[in-house]
Amino acid sequence: MKTIKWSFHTGHKNKVDHSLNIEDIIDKTYSPYTSLISDATNNRKGVVFSKCPAVTDFMKSTYVFRSPIDINFDIEITDESCKVYCENISQELFDDIIDIEFLDKQERGDSKYPLLGIDFLNTFTCDSSVMLQVFPAFMHYNDFTAKTTVIPGEYDINKWVRPIELVFEVKNRSEQINIKKGDALSYFKFSCDDSVKLENSATPWEEISICNNLRNSNKFKPLKVRYRSYKEYNDKKD
Repeated sequence: MKTIKWSFHTGHKNKVDHSLNIEDIIDKTYSPYTSLISDATNNRKGVVFSKCPAVTDFMKSTYVFRSPIDINFDIEITDESCKVYCENISQELFDDIIDIEFLDKQERGDSKYPLLGIDFLNTFTCDSSVMLQVFPAFMHYNDFTAKTTVIPGEYDINKWVRPIELVFEVKNRSEQINIKKGDALSYFKFSCDDSVKLENSATPWEEISICNNLRNSNKFKPLKVRYRSYKEYNDKKD
């Protein structure tokens, strides 16, 4: 069994060492992750695909990430302006967790799909090599999954340490999106032959800072180069 250490925080004012006091806005009973295979089978009893090994093997070690709070978006995007409102949260919280930098002209490129982020930041680490894959929550149906597409990705959580931001395209340039506490937002799949155990841990700020500095030297260098530079850094420390 592989133990995957996880931590959850918010805040993009300084992605390395700043966060709003998350305990003040999140219910004490909040649990970020549930098993996809349990969710899928509990809501689809007796469905034939739930017995297919190709499906169950894919779902194995895949977890549903759920929203800790309600957020209601109003989005109006034109060629001339970009407006995003969240009337049910405070301005302080909006400024801290709603990432609108992707709407800047230098970021958005030529796309008809507005790109936004929510700084629900998940960090995963493991003592051995494990590929983490991020997917849209395609087997869950809510207002968020109907109107957006989460940007997928993958990397080795043993070779690189970074918080995962919830980044998504909105399917329409004018839209209202209502996220409810507990709504499925994305999936995290840990690709390995062993079973997986998730263990809550402190946020690894030092490792995040190191990887962030290495990334900033060239933001689009390949992952294999980042892995090598992070290993070389740690080898020098030892």
